[in-house]
Amino acid sequence: MRKTVPIRTQPEIQSFLKRLREWNQNYYMAALIGIQWGLRCSDILALTVDDVLAGTGKRVQIIDRIEIKEIKTGHERTILITDDMKDELYMHIKGMGKNVNRNCPLVLSRNRNEFGECKPISRQRLWAVLKQVAGELGIKGPIGTHSLRKTWAFQVWQKGVRIDVIQKEFGHASVATTHRYACIPDESRDALYEKINFARTSRRKSTSNRNG
Repeated sequence: MRKTVPIRTQPEIQSFLKRLREWNQNYYMAALIGIQWGLRCSDILALTVDDVLAGTGKRVQIIDRIEIKEIKTGHERTILITDDMKDELYMHIKGMGKNVNRNCPLVLSRNRNEFGECKPISRQRLWAVLKQVAGELGIKGPIGTHSLRKTWAFQVWQKGVRIDVIQKEFGHASVATTHRYACIPDESRDALYEKINFARTSRRKSTSNRNG
């Protein structure tokens, strides 16, 4: 399988999410969570309605921050839920209907498990839908479920967040790992060295001193 890449531009992300919302609300919400919070597919599909609800009453209230312990690594993250994201989650949960309880997956499959209980959409199906939508929109790939997390990393880097901050948030062992993971172009690394130019000035001063 080819290594997945992030979705790199804002218009592409907006078109991608718009098409997913038209396709199915649950695929849209899965992609939105992945891009907004930088989560792996396994962590997205493990989320329940209860994970984002405040209080214990029937009224839908969304928490301010969500605590995530990543399934793959055990790395713990505290993620701010913005007001816009609260609105998205509120409308999503309200649209799930009265028969959905707090223990149901946040991104629901239309199918039930063998006991007739709610279950999340499958990783394979989500991957297939993301790939198909990206292809329809002409987004260069390969695009898959891991592209969602990579898109978050690439986008926050583009907005000026330092690589070491992204590294800490993801729990990567090194900045180099984060650099490769987020598919940040090598030109950005080269630019670090282009900003420093003492070689020419020091040669100029040396020549000036000899001439004096």
